[in-house]
Amino acid sequence: MTFRTPAPKSFSLHVPSGIGAVSSARRRVVAIVRVWDLPLPEDTVETLELLAGEVIANAVVHTGEGCRLTVSWDGTRVRLEVEDREGGLLPQRAPAGLDEESGRGLQLVDGLAQAWGARSTTYGKAVWFEIGGCSRPLSRLSPAACEIDPPFGGAQRPVAVAEPGHGAPGGSRTRVTAV
Repeated sequence: MTFRTPAPKSFSLHVPSGIGAVSSARRRVVAIVRVWDLPLPEDTVETLELLAGEVIANAVVHTGEGCRLTVSWDGTRVRLEVEDREGGLLPQRAPAGLDEESGRGLQLVDGLAQAWGARSTTYGKAVWFEIGGCSRPLSRLSPAACEIDPPFGGAQRPVAVAEPGHGAPGGSRTRVTAV
């Protein structure tokens, strides 16, 4: 019997403003992945749900507006991208104090996603992450343990990429690539 990887897929939706829309959007991401019947372990789907909630909440809370969410599958990884209309500086992982109520979302993304980054768009910015394939939740495999894949979907544009464990501030490094 031959294993066949599901064909590439993509789905976009608008997430309305308001923190109440975050949980609904997060559940919708999981439902989409389940309908696609992707070969992902349950813990990977749970991680996808957690990280989706973080990046969606960031877009909705920090802009006070809705956002555009796109879920894609390239045959190996799920990519979730959230685009909002707030320009300016691209978000970076930053340390959060013990008493701070927020600031840990991108730390979670940095620690659990296979790759993540942010890019400027015509009308604002997009924050994305990829999970699946040779993702590294909690086990912290060395970078040599995963093969380097070509850019997701063949997209060729400048992006800031933060690889797990190598986020921006705090003594770690951010790799910026222009393809």
